[in-house]
Parts: sequence; structure tokens; C-alpha cells
Amino acid sequence: MILSYQDNATFYKVTSSGYGNTKVVEEVDDIPVIFLQGTGFIRSNNQEQIDSDAICYPDPTHSFVISNHMRLEGMYILAPLFSVDSEDGWYKVTKCIINRDHLLGNEIDNIQLLLKKTTRLPNVS
Repeated sequence: MILSYQDNATFYKVTSSGYGNTKVVEEVDDIPVIFLQGTGFIRSNNQEQIDSDAICYPDPTHSFVISNHMRLEGMYILAPLFSVDSEDGWYKVTKCIINRDHLLGNEIDNIQLLLKKTTRLPNVS
């Protein structure tokens, strides 16, 4: 089965700069993806928060995905889809699941990325 990757997202591979929790961007690439998102509203401890869980299926044949050995967990993704401002389109990959067709060819069928909403990377426009 061939998937049609209708959306595009920018992937950011980062490392720690050594100062606190700051990150330095190592690699950036635009990747065709299938992007699914659910957004919710949370209120607890007198605080209001918009939470979002998203799932992203990147093209497993893309050179960036292959060159990173499909180890995409921890990367940041900018996906300003659904007409949102790019400031609200930031996600962090929390889990990377490689799905293979075990019965027929043992080939990678798709890659599923579980995403969590996050703030934008500093010094990235």
C-alpha cells in the first residue's frame, strides 16, 4: 500500500548547548507527512491550558528519515497546519514506532510519531 503524504512539516534535530535546557539546531529538513491532531482544554489548580496530542506519519523513504536511522524521538517538528499561526505549530516527538509488514516482505510500512505540544525553539524563525 502506498500512502499519500498530503502535508509538510519541518523537522529539527537538536542537541543540548550545555547551558541549562537550551537547544542548538543541528539539522533541519522539510518532510512530507500525514498529520493528525486532537486538541483539548484542561483546567486544574486554577490554571487553564490547551493541550494537544498529535500523530505524524513521515515518509519513510525521505533521505532525512533514513539518514537519522529512523531515530526521530526527541526531535522538534513545526507543523503550522489547519491555518494556525506558526507559533502554535510546534511539537516534540515523544515516541517513534517503526511499523513493518512482517508477513510479506518485512519491509518498513510506515513510521508513526507520537507528538506533544511544545513551545517554539529559540533562535528559530
